[in-house]
Amino acid sequence: MNSENESSEDVSIFHELMRKFSYAGSLYEHWIDVFGIEYMFKLIDHLRMPMKSLWIQVNTNKIDFDSLLEIFDDQGFVARKHELFDDFIKVDIEKREFDDKLEEDIPIIKVDHESSTGIALGKDVQTANVTSYDEFNTGDKLCILDGASNLIAKGVADVNSSEILTLPQRNVVSVKDSIAYAPPLTEMRVYRRGYFNILTPIQAIGVKSLPLGMKDNILVMSTDKGNVASYIAELTKNKVPITVVAQNEMQVKAIRKNLERAKSKAIRVHHTSFGAFLNERHELKYTAAYVEPQNSRTAIIPVFSSNLGYGLLKNLAEKQKRIITNLYKCLHKQASIAYVTHSIDYFENEEVFKSISEKAYYKVVKHNEEINKLKEQNKISSREIPKQYAKIGAKLKKSTIYLDPITTNNSGGFVANFNLKEKLD
Repeated sequence: MNSENESSEDVSIFHELMRKFSYAGSLYEHWIDVFGIEYMFKLIDHLRMPMKSLWIQVNTNKIDFDSLLEIFDDQGFVARKHELFDDFIKVDIEKREFDDKLEEDIPIIKVDHESSTGIALGKDVQTANVTSYDEFNTGDKLCILDGASNLIAKGVADVNSSEILTLPQRNVVSVKDSIAYAPPLTEMRVYRRGYFNILTPIQAIGVKSLPLGMKDNILVMSTDKGNVASYIAELTKNKVPITVVAQNEMQVKAIRKNLERAKSKAIRVHHTSFGAFLNERHELKYTAAYVEPQNSRTAIIPVFSSNLGYGLLKNLAEKQKRIITNLYKCLHKQASIAYVTHSIDYFENEEVFKSISEKAYYKVVKHNEEINKLKEQNKISSREIPKQYAKIGAKLKKSTIYLDPITTNNSGGFVANFNLKEKLD
């Protein structure tokens, strides 16, 4: 009897996950098997909640720390000095009492996965965000749904529904109520002038974990919009060459826009795939590398919907391993590397780290003094070592950091640090 009840409860939870998200069933089965159904439900349900704060890195070559903090205070933002890093400010995200029940008489508009996080945090709906919609007129109240039909915000129509297909990029719906509200920092004049960058916690820790010097030649292989490279340029006083590999036109445009904002002459953008870049002939080798390849982003809050399944997850992990396997080709002897993901999954984290530790030309390393001190104070830590990785448990504890999105109430992820043992041709 108990067995039947437990089985029924498991099925009920599984269907609840399927209702809330559009992940493939194969992914749920994998995570339930790995993490257990109770933790898995808690985690994935928690990923729908807004993150606690934004991490703002201050470009002190343009503005001093206290002046930027004062500007945030004057705007009514809840901001304070970061407790971990002295060049960061934390800006709180306002959580709201949000009724996520649909009202039958209010038209519905659906948005894509990429834009749903921002809209859930109060951003308006743009033309390109819309995937489907009911009929409505300008001024009508609207319910805004993500791709998995979760209600994430409510707003007022700025246009008639009949106009959407013919409009250029512009506001379609003004969001009036949402799960949370993130201050519109990127709309501020001080942001456009390059006074600060916005990084995720794991990106900040990943950069901090690299021992950067004024004689370095730095490689950034990341799918972000240039914030990581801009931060590295700030730390190296814009005097150290930084190469950013951008894999598509949209990323190139986003990075160049960011560089124009920061006006950093230390960064050059190389438009090619990561794989093609690693197979090029590099006359000048890199002494430090920040590597954040495409990953599942399953530790990003909030996550509403995705086409991610077990097969795609495995493919992502295999691509990450191939990048790490070939990374030595462009590195200088004893180069420092930070491997970063926004993932909760072992395939993309511990499994890739295991692959790193098995390479004869890599060695895993202890974190630098700043990160090590934070680990000793239990302000950041490694994840509990799963049984299947017990043999490399000591290496995992020494060389990795894991941020759990539940305990941090923010974006989570994984960092692994290692070095190149010797120069290989």
